[in-house]
Amino acid sequence: MISLKNKSILITGSNGFLGSHLVKILKKQYKNQIKLITPNSKAYDLTNPKNIQRLFLKYKKIDFVVHLASAHGGLYYNINNPATIYYKNILMNTHLMHLSMISGVKNMLCAGTVDAYPKKISLPWQEKDFWDGYPEPTSSAYAFSKKMMIVQGEAYKKQYNFNTTHLLFMNLYGPRDNYNLKESHVIPAILQKIKLAKKKKKNFITLFGSGNQEREFLFVEDAAEAIVLSLKNYKTNFPLNIGTGKSYKIKVVAKKILKILNLKNFKIKWNKKKETGIKIKRFNINRAKKIIGYKSSTSLDKGLQKTIKWFSKI
Repeated sequence: MISLKNKSILITGSNGFLGSHLVKILKKQYKNQIKLITPNSKAYDLTNPKNIQRLFLKYKKIDFVVHLASAHGGLYYNINNPATIYYKNILMNTHLMHLSMISGVKNMLCAGTVDAYPKKISLPWQEKDFWDGYPEPTSSAYAFSKKMMIVQGEAYKKQYNFNTTHLLFMNLYGPRDNYNLKESHVIPAILQKIKLAKKKKKNFITLFGSGNQEREFLFVEDAAEAIVLSLKNYKTNFPLNIGTGKSYKIKVVAKKILKILNLKNFKIKWNKKKETGIKIKRFNINRAKKIIGYKSSTSLDKGLQKTIKWFSKI
């Protein structure tokens, strides 16, 4: 196990959804015994390699890089902006890994995505099947921009002996998520639609699909804990599933939300003509349990309660 005490960690996307929770956890666990470098995207546009060079020149010794910054959104954002997503991510990912290697970083942890898995493989999805087919086309541009980090990591290990770690995150949710309906994922979209409906004094919202599509949801704090465990325990570029191993139908999740909000007479209407992507997403998380001792500690009910409590304050 690697000690993170007195280490310097650069976290891209540190002000974002997952990044902000990771910073909070590291500060709580290590207090002043760790140096966190948390660049702002306005000051350091990571699609420009000169800005990455400025970072490494400013902070001479960086032990670890945790790369969480990315360009993506919910299903319909991905469908409508594939070129932008691919271009920005490829630039960020490629230059950051190359300059991390040149700068002597010990290990670069890369945030991957469930969307990178092939569309047609058996459930639950296992890491050994990661390359056995083409991803769901609606998110393929985002998926391949993430998969290329694994390819680059393999190449840099062979040629430069540079260490990378690749975590494949299931659908995240929780406080500080993106609630913009043009970019948001399922749970924040449901909450935002309910908020707007209540404001307009309506007693229903419309969701896409039949509600029978299944998704696995990972509470953001659990994802941040997995990153800390990986930094201390995992140094191989073979991808690692990070999730709960349990999937739920969207209509079940929507009902849970309505119950927590105590909206007894509120209704969900389903627009079955809209694209909903792949039918089921579910991980096998046995490798994460075995290799880094990871297991999600937050049930969906508990996570939704925490998320709704936070959302009600904004």
